[in-house]
Amino acid sequence: MLRKLAVSIATLIALSHTQVAQAQAWFEVEVYVFERQSQSTEQWPNAPLKTKTDNAIDLISPVVAQAVTPSTSASTPCTLVFDADANSHCAETLNGATDNARATVQYRYPSIIPSEISSPEPRYTSANGNPVLLTRSQGQFASIISSISRERGTRSLLHMTWQQPMSGKSGSTPIRLFAGKDFSNTYHFDGRKIVKQNQSASTLSTGGIPLSSSVVSPVWELDGTLNIYLSHYLYIETALNLRKEGRKLMPVVPSDGADTSVALTTPKVMTPFLMSIPLEQNRRVKSEEIHYLDHPEMGMVIQVRKMAQPSAQQQPQNTESIQTVGQY
Repeated sequence: MLRKLAVSIATLIALSHTQVAQAQAWFEVEVYVFERQSQSTEQWPNAPLKTKTDNAIDLISPVVAQAVTPSTSASTPCTLVFDADANSHCAETLNGATDNARATVQYRYPSIIPSEISSPEPRYTSANGNPVLLTRSQGQFASIISSISRERGTRSLLHMTWQQPMSGKSGSTPIRLFAGKDFSNTYHFDGRKIVKQNQSASTLSTGGIPLSSSVVSPVWELDGTLNIYLSHYLYIETALNLRKEGRKLMPVVPSDGADTSVALTTPKVMTPFLMSIPLEQNRRVKSEEIHYLDHPEMGMVIQVRKMAQPSAQQQPQNTESIQTVGQY
């Protein structure tokens, strides 16, 4: 009897410790990505780095884009104007909707995304809640950004700070990162130059009225994901593409619908091409430490900070309310 009681008590203690650990697994993340002019002669891949962004958490679109009401959910209170507060509310509502409704969400983007991404007003997490974008004043990289920006040949691409829960690798969800110019009007996603068709070629035979083209997905200058997870230690995984205009030897592709096999025998010519430069790393990190991911064409500064847990975060935190989280 005593043995069973001891086992029961031990089980309850283990469960309570697990629940505490899960409740404490919230961190604050700050990221700064910049481009640098380089004379590197390194050969980059012919195709962009494959990134899975369908299930990634998007904190940027509600701030910079127009949220379009899904046709399957007419009651969803989305907005059709550039309004960060309304778009954020729309995104939160859709996150709680069904997968079918969420899949129909669309955004209309500006041609250039600003480098500074932040919430217009302070927001705070809740237990079992989603990641939350923070205001610019809640970041701590001001001096770092100022110092890097003064270096010759550097250009800011993205700076943002958010809070998120952490889990193991199998249960982690990456954060979507994108910034800079949208190249979709001039280049395909794979880097090929878009050849503008003339009016007659783009006109269907139904009355001679040209139909509007379908919605084209943006081809961002910086695009990819950042995944952070716990496995005894904190790990960060980057899968980013930095796109730059350049030229590449390519065969001439006929624009009149002729047999493409003929083009394969023609000489290659220097053709405008959108290069995709990958930043793919997996690194073990410690909280509070500032880490720098180096690359010939860009750099990333990232810090994962301990924070007050959601249950204690009903009002702005102070230094005394910050809780430590295990060994991380």
